[in-house]
Amino acid sequence: MIVEAKNLEIRDVEKRMSKKSNDEYLIVRVEDETGKAYELLDRDVENMSAYKRGIECDLTLELRLGKYTNVSILKMTIRK
Repeated sequence: MIVEAKNLEIRDVEKRMSKKSNDEYLIVRVEDETGKAYELLDRDVENMSAYKRGIECDLTLELRLGKYTNVSILKMTIRK
């Protein structure tokens, strides 16, 4: 399922390594307009430089529901 998340602010980004596949990925921490924090997954580590603290953006997310819920970032649009 593809969902749109609006008015998010980037708070932090961290590069991690998968223990199963040894692939690198990013954990992107964001806050919504109420101040609630979320952690999102971005599998494209080349996007790391785009995630600067304080940037306000809209995100297109892929939501996968199953035994475990997985939310990953597909696209970031910076708000002006």
